[in-house]
Amino acid sequence: MTFYNRNGVLYARINGQRVSTKLKDTKENRKLFESYAKNDEFFKKFDVKENNIPTVIELCEEVMKEKEKTLKPNSLHTYLCFLNSRIIPFFGKKKVTEIKPIDIKKWYGSFTDRSSVITCEAILKPAFEIAILSEYIATSPFIIKKPKYKDSGYETKPFTHKELQKILDYNHYLIGNFLAIACFTGMRTGELFGLRWSDVDLKNREISIKQQFTKGYLQSPKTKKSKGIIDLPIEALPYFEKQRLKTGLREYIFYSPRNEPFKNTSYVNILLKKILKELNIEERSIYQTRHTFASIRLSMGERIEWVSYMLRHESTDITLKRYFKYIKELDTRRVKLNFDLTQNRHTS
Repeated sequence: MTFYNRNGVLYARINGQRVSTKLKDTKENRKLFESYAKNDEFFKKFDVKENNIPTVIELCEEVMKEKEKTLKPNSLHTYLCFLNSRIIPFFGKKKVTEIKPIDIKKWYGSFTDRSSVITCEAILKPAFEIAILSEYIATSPFIIKKPKYKDSGYETKPFTHKELQKILDYNHYLIGNFLAIACFTGMRTGELFGLRWSDVDLKNREISIKQQFTKGYLQSPKTKKSKGIIDLPIEALPYFEKQRLKTGLREYIFYSPRNEPFKNTSYVNILLKKILKELNIEERSIYQTRHTFASIRLSMGERIEWVSYMLRHESTDITLKRYFKYIKELDTRRVKLNFDLTQNRHTS
């Protein structure tokens, strides 16, 4: 309970609601009022009803309204999905005052991976912070230790040198150039979807990364570090030149069969699955092209600093941690990849 002085009159905040005691603000009256507050009749007198206490979900919705102001559409969509699937079903219509640490422990127990928990906590913890600031509760129920979870199961499994050569030789009529450029630049799939010819300088061999498509939304790159200029490796150059013959007079570099830029990975992953099956290569997702860039470069002696720069990691420590096992030797030389770029079996 918190007291306020307003024009000499004593006010109190009870369960998030401010009420007038109609008493003069003195130390004696504060003590008297506090003692009366322990009596159930007190709440009836001042009309402080249980109905005024919000539910956990109502406070979560307040948190989401704030997130709407800063989050990108794709990120907001992710939070809403977790709110609907992992928070609302568990907490339902429970009041924020009903939630105890044991409830949070049970909620933690409904998860199997750490990343999902972190996303949900970013909604739920601020909701209880609002409850504390509004004086509905004194402390947050998030006082228990979070369990240790296994990783989400995502595996870094890049294409080998031999597998990549098979994919290059196959040269799929629609995404052959896309796959080659992805593997030779290390660009994220969404960044390639959003790449325009105005972003590529073939003469000076530079690529400006300014935007990306993610789950149908055009937005700025993933992080501030992601936005910028990277090198256009010599191995990727012939594939840009071949793609220019197809779409060079248009705005974007890659287009779907619907005659519009690719906006999500679903269709590309379907095509990649068919290609890999025909080539008798283990199935992978399209994101493994980024890992392929890093693993092949490092295994052939490329400098970790350059690979990190191309991947636009925040630091070389991140690159080192993720791809250490592929490093053959640290060298100061730039390397040239030994790929046959002349095979064009599936051109059209």
